[in-house]
Amino acid sequence: MNIKNINLMPVAELKKTVKRFPLSALCSFFLCGLMVLSIHEVIKVDEKIELYGRLMTLSAYGFFWFGLARLFAEGLGWDKTRELAVGFGVFAVLALLVFFGKDYTLVWILTLMIPALLLGISIGPYIRNNDDLSFWVYNRQTWQGAGVALSAGMLWGLGISAALGAIDYLFGVSVKAELYGDIWSVVLIIFAPLYALSWVPEKFSYTTEDVDPTPQLLFMLNWVLAPLVFVYMLILYAYFIKIAFMQELPRGQLSYMVTAFGGLGVLTYLAGWPFRESGGVLLKLLYKIFFPALIIPVIVQGISIYMRLEQYGLTEQRYLVAVSSLWFGIVALAYTFKKPSLKFMVGLLVILLAAISLGPFSAPSVSMHSQIGRLEAQLVRNGILVDGKIVRTEKEIPFEDRKAISSGLDFLSQRGSLERIRGWFPEIKAGQEISYPADLMPYMGFNYVSPYESQQTQAQDVITLNGKALPELLKLDGFEYLLSSQSIYSSSEPQDAPVLKWEKTWETTPTLSGRYQDGHLIFSVEGRGSVDFDVLGYVLAELEKDITLEARDLVMEQEKDGVRVRLMLQYGYLQKKNPQDLSSSYVFQSLTFQPLVGFNL
Repeated sequence: MNIKNINLMPVAELKKTVKRFPLSALCSFFLCGLMVLSIHEVIKVDEKIELYGRLMTLSAYGFFWFGLARLFAEGLGWDKTRELAVGFGVFAVLALLVFFGKDYTLVWILTLMIPALLLGISIGPYIRNNDDLSFWVYNRQTWQGAGVALSAGMLWGLGISAALGAIDYLFGVSVKAELYGDIWSVVLIIFAPLYALSWVPEKFSYTTEDVDPTPQLLFMLNWVLAPLVFVYMLILYAYFIKIAFMQELPRGQLSYMVTAFGGLGVLTYLAGWPFRESGGVLLKLLYKIFFPALIIPVIVQGISIYMRLEQYGLTEQRYLVAVSSLWFGIVALAYTFKKPSLKFMVGLLVILLAAISLGPFSAPSVSMHSQIGRLEAQLVRNGILVDGKIVRTEKEIPFEDRKAISSGLDFLSQRGSLERIRGWFPEIKAGQEISYPADLMPYMGFNYVSPYESQQTQAQDVITLNGKALPELLKLDGFEYLLSSQSIYSSSEPQDAPVLKWEKTWETTPTLSGRYQDGHLIFSVEGRGSVDFDVLGYVLAELEKDITLEARDLVMEQEKDGVRVRLMLQYGYLQKKNPQDLSSSYVFQSLTFQPLVGFNL
């Protein structure tokens, strides 16, 4: 196959590409225009970040989708009317999803749909064509061109930027920073993508004469990729033998190794297909045993995934791993027993990626349904959710259940979806914001459990406080100073009964100083008396009143000798001096607070 000459400024090729892929080019120019307008602050991104981000996302989708639609039309022999009808119909659906989807959902759609559209370009002209040789030659030229285009784009950007920098340095001509942004936008959003499209072949039928087995490709296949596949396979099977003999369960990190083995093997299988009978010993062996050898790793990975789902429920990441395992499994069985065309494995991956990007089977949708169901089951089992309403518990909830409930709330909070369970909390007033798990813990009657806490930590009677001062507490009536938040930490191990040391002097009039000693915060004014807060005693007293110290206004206030201090406790972490002694007293491991100070001198 005669490879195109690499031209770092292929103007003729770009013009021809714009004519062949006009709608993709239009999306590229529109996206570049948005970027340039934002660089020059014609568009105030900070004020319209959501709209701006969605327009950029839709433009990226449009570039890939309209390019793919053109290849569909060329491969299937569609006329222009049918191509435009299908192209704009699908684009309209994508636009609805982009503009009406939640931010977090949008990130996942972007993460999965762009690869699906990219891989779709691999099979676009071959929907009805099962010619593996032509499929291979087409993809080799397409993806080689993409690599050349990306490299050329980087060279363009670096070269022009270096030239401008030299002019600035040598001649003292001030080059505005925005110009560099303009250059990289044009290079990476217009030139490089369109140059990549210019490499997409216009014919889709090839012969063995077009294969062109270059030494570089044969070296990579025979001496790099194939050996690595066998190295991964040996490691995996050695681990499986260990599992069988030790009768231990597969570890959660197994998925990475199986994915590396499967992904590298599939890539080698596709890249080396024309040389399956003429390649080196390992390459020829790979074509005989790879897919049968992939079946056992996929089964073990499936067991590992099932265990994780049973224990922690479904998240987007686990869903993606499960779908990748499904793909590997189908491909392994298909090519072990049936030997379908090469496009099957790529086409199946495109379908799966599209399915988990959009609609009811999307990763965000399925994960949300799973986590809410799991959270609901945990609450019902512990008698906290009764008839669809939260009832404050008076009993001790097992640690694992408290951690599972906290984990479920974390999942919803991170996705801005705590509102979905507002109906469970009749005590929360309409319009009252719920953004964090800490906002909900007081209604349930137990403390939030961090993902990093363990049963052993809990057994040591850890107390976490997360104060939430009310807005009216920040009123400065009667106070001269609102001082910045202060934090003190222990550098000792918990069992060593840490002594927190903290001293601070502020440049106030008169001079104010503070110190921490044995659970007390003491504020002194130059020439006057001191105000002493028994912080540890206060926190323990509050704990006796209410088991939850989350989202509470933890405030202390005193006035003595003309010195008035309001102390707002923000965050803290307490632990017993001796974890083995249930009667042991507590000590602070850390404490963050903010004082308001007033002088009546």
